[in-house]
Amino acid sequence: MRVLSYGCNGIIPLAFFLLAFSTSVLGQISSRLNTAMIDETNDFHTIRIEFTENVDCYALNHEFKQAGLPVSERPKEVISRLQEQAKSSQSVVLDVIDNELSGETKNVHSFWIVNTIVLDATAAAIEQLAELPSVAFIDIEDSDIIPHDPVIREENSSNTRSPNGIEPGLEAINAPAMWALGYTGRGRLGYVYDTGVWPTHPAFSYRFIGNRFPIEQAWTGFFSNEPNGNVSDHGTHVLGTMAGLVEETNDTIGVAFSSYWIANDFVTSTVEGLPPIASMISAFEWALNPDGDINTTDDIPDVINNSWRWRDDPDTVQCAGLVVNLMNAIEAAGIANIFSGGNSGPTNSTVNAPQRINTSEVNTFSVGSVNGNTAFPYPISNFSTRGPKQCPHDGNISLEIHPEVVAPGQNVRSAWGKDEFNTISGTSMASPHVSGAILLLKEAFPYLTGEELMWALYQTAVDLGDVGEDNVFGMGIIDVHAAYLQLSQSHTPVDPNTVDWDLEIVEASIPNVEDYTCDNVFTVTVSFMNRGSNPISEVEFSYEVNGGNSNSATWMGTLQPGETTDFQLPQLTINETGDVDIAVFGTIAGSPTEYDLYNNHWRTRLNIRGAQQLPFVDGFENGFDEHDWYVDNQDDDVTWDTTSTGGLNWSNHSASVELYGYSPRSNQRDGLISSLIEIPNINEPVWLIFDRAYQSRSTSNAVRDTLQVAVSSNCGATFDDIVFDKSGEDLSTNDTTQLGFVPEFEWDWIRDTVNLSQFSGQDILLQFRTINRRGNNVFIDNVKVFVGNAEPTSIKETFQRLIVYPNPSSRFLNIQTEYPLSRKTEITVVNTVGSVIPISWSDNSNVFQIDVSELSSGLYSVVISDGDLQWNARFVKTE
Repeated sequence: MRVLSYGCNGIIPLAFFLLAFSTSVLGQISSRLNTAMIDETNDFHTIRIEFTENVDCYALNHEFKQAGLPVSERPKEVISRLQEQAKSSQSVVLDVIDNELSGETKNVHSFWIVNTIVLDATAAAIEQLAELPSVAFIDIEDSDIIPHDPVIREENSSNTRSPNGIEPGLEAINAPAMWALGYTGRGRLGYVYDTGVWPTHPAFSYRFIGNRFPIEQAWTGFFSNEPNGNVSDHGTHVLGTMAGLVEETNDTIGVAFSSYWIANDFVTSTVEGLPPIASMISAFEWALNPDGDINTTDDIPDVINNSWRWRDDPDTVQCAGLVVNLMNAIEAAGIANIFSGGNSGPTNSTVNAPQRINTSEVNTFSVGSVNGNTAFPYPISNFSTRGPKQCPHDGNISLEIHPEVVAPGQNVRSAWGKDEFNTISGTSMASPHVSGAILLLKEAFPYLTGEELMWALYQTAVDLGDVGEDNVFGMGIIDVHAAYLQLSQSHTPVDPNTVDWDLEIVEASIPNVEDYTCDNVFTVTVSFMNRGSNPISEVEFSYEVNGGNSNSATWMGTLQPGETTDFQLPQLTINETGDVDIAVFGTIAGSPTEYDLYNNHWRTRLNIRGAQQLPFVDGFENGFDEHDWYVDNQDDDVTWDTTSTGGLNWSNHSASVELYGYSPRSNQRDGLISSLIEIPNINEPVWLIFDRAYQSRSTSNAVRDTLQVAVSSNCGATFDDIVFDKSGEDLSTNDTTQLGFVPEFEWDWIRDTVNLSQFSGQDILLQFRTINRRGNNVFIDNVKVFVGNAEPTSIKETFQRLIVYPNPSSRFLNIQTEYPLSRKTEITVVNTVGSVIPISWSDNSNVFQIDVSELSSGLYSVVISDGDLQWNARFVKTE
């Protein structure tokens, strides 16, 4: 897949022009790439292509200022110019890649937020691309996206909830003064560029944009398509400081505790797990247009909080080029871009990139850390990175100073995990104080750009340390109220206490339905509140299912300010199965302008388990079909997924839970739930068969994983009938040990057979359930439910020559082949030590039965040999 792109240039220092000249003499190929191409001629090289023509976003920003372009119009203008330039300058290169170099290139990523294409290409392809007239420069793409600096954990600190409490850091930046005026970040949007966030944490769960808009507009994930904090709790802690409030106990941990939020998981805790540069750039592209419509701006965040760094080396390589272009584009669009300043102090000799960038005093706004738990003046944190920056500054000393400001980052208590709290330290804890302050100011001055709001915080910061701006405290600790007063001298703030109209949908719920259901007729109850100062007499609700046709319903009555009421939408009949998204949108009659543009939307999500007649067959070759399977992941951590495996003929993917890497080891249960299987009311047997692979790595109960198959006849209300239950060594399919086991060979697998005849005449759900003790990885494949003794073949198994059932077997074993056998075919049963047991059968038959009652208990293989061809299947003999 490719994404079209192009980028913005800013001020380019002389050093960059010298670098460009030195590489261009090599035919637009950098010297290090040229060397790699000679040394590794036939290999693919990950490269970055830069272009001769660019949109100058630094100049574009000044153009917007001079023209007085409203901030709401900036993103569309920036995106349009970048995308038009991308199409113009990159089209020839992409055509050559698609039509002439398809076998010589792969993994092509083209960007519009920066002027670059990232791809893998052979030496021959690189040479051909370098000759294209629009190409300015080709280099190895090895940009290191370093994770946030390790946080410093504090000893003997309170990590519990603090009813009616306010964290001291919030008072240190004077946030309560803004709250007293009525500013809490209401109606504003922050973007946490970090390790992911647990969206259900009570400090901010209600204000996740994904509750009200499509998930793809609220979350962009590298490690997970679903919003979570699996990578680290770091992002959750950062968001808590920016926007956290536990309303139930009035525990205030965040600056802008009424603001909404979006997030990603593009930052990791280890260098080894870092996403590629192409993915990191895409996370910024997404920020400029989360809903994919350049004509809307409400989806674009007001501030991006960044707790990561690109480069540590004491050089000036990233003082220009791609990284600067990226930051200039964000600034031109009107977004405030806040960075943690780094934890390499106090004796660091370099400033990280992009924190070192100095297009202006507030571009890439870097924040150092002070201890906000002490009395003023707040001391600098020992770990806080000091300046100066190594980027050239053309005589403007302020451009050399790092950080820009400081904020409380030491011993900060904030959100942790799904509902806990933790006290940690780092400049990553300081930057969200500033991002939260931006959201408070944005509520007061929604028509100002992020750059203007950052300047206000910069200029009104309270001086600490040496008099004036310095390389320890920057301009000093931010004072959000002082910034507000300065802006109020030349701009009229919005009064948050005189909100004429504001309709809030508190929830749109379906009684007695949680995650999934077997019903298809629903009544949606909308709970809504009047958050404005005028009575509401009429509300028009529109609603749609999975983006389909819109329906409408009208509520009429009298809803006074502060009151809440309920309204039932007309009954919905949904004929779709699988994932269902019901979107509800409410508007006040007459369509007055509302204060909060987010809170009159709501999304209700559920999964409908559709009915499935027998036979039911799935080999997982195309992943999980949402109509056939529902993943029950109660802890939002490691769970069922599909992965590449070996050992099964014509089956390359299996369902798996990677229990070996599932931490903590707390008996977490993860379920893979089938569609609603209709078992006919007949006298014939009903079988469930599936292939299983697992290696027990220890006899200890401490690592004794379990795989169960449970049956529900009440649509998942209970799964009381356990029809398969194995753990530890009983679960193992062979006696070898491979840590982080993935099946590769036929002998890694065993086939299980379960009799489901007791459920004759019922509609059932099957749940394959793992119980985690971190023993090893569990795999299942080729799940089949069928009536009678003729096992069905799946689409992926149409060429399978041999099937055996029931498995395990105590007496009779049925053998079925795809074609009738001739007398020249040899059939044998082989035990684990290689002993061969000949089998007799009737000529021209493809289904026959053998008596295995005299065999000892154990694992056997049925082997069919026909000339040079051989097929086999395994079975277990039981007593």
